[in-house]
Amino acid sequence: MATRRALKHIHISPTQIPYSTGAAVQDVLVKNYLDHKRVPDVVPRPMPTLLTMEFFPVYTFGRRQQHDEESVRKIEELKSKVPDAEGCVTMRGGQTTFHGPGQLVAYPILDLKEFNLTTRCYVRMLEDTTIELLEGFGLRAKITENTGVWLSDIEKVASIGVHLRRYITSHGVAINGSTVLSYFDQIVACGLPESKATSIIQAAPEEWERQMAGVKNPIQELGNRFADILQKNLDHRLGHGQA
Repeated sequence: MATRRALKHIHISPTQIPYSTGAAVQDVLVKNYLDHKRVPDVVPRPMPTLLTMEFFPVYTFGRRQQHDEESVRKIEELKSKVPDAEGCVTMRGGQTTFHGPGQLVAYPILDLKEFNLTTRCYVRMLEDTTIELLEGFGLRAKITENTGVWLSDIEKVASIGVHLRRYITSHGVAINGSTVLSYFDQIVACGLPESKATSIIQAAPEEWERQMAGVKNPIQELGNRFADILQKNLDHRLGHGQA
């Protein structure tokens, strides 16, 4: 059995933060891993870390769109339609999506090789972790042929977009807790025109209110639950040494 690797969980701020702040913290953690791989005798091996956060409104574009003139035009259009939202191009996979208040964003920063994970298995682990989190609210979520986690064939509750560099992961999952869903009306989320965004509070309002009554920061609480489930799934992976 492989040695357990504890997952360090950092919820960046009890309040909403700019997208650039979360991206900057993520970049530092990724750089630490890459520096360790470059000079392992000098730089200690970093601890696998889960960053969780809640952003101010922002529309993000995947890496396939970063040199796309159409994406630049769309960013300007979104800024004119939704002046309180930013527009940012990222290195994650996938297409356009929205992050904002009421949404848990979770970025695991880890070395896939340490956990004997392929990219496909890692994405499946993120999906399974999200599905188990949603089960806690009595929701039966599922995966489909499209990336993400769904409550029906057209209702998407969580988006997944990851980036890898030398097997080091970045970006991750965005789960709609109490998100204002009208922000999604301005985009074709993840390039799927037939889909629509949903949230935990829309699908299970009574359960959300029951569990979050008296909770000072519901998104941080979601992050804590996600971290516990992901740690369990990573432990299971190491314990079984699956390929």
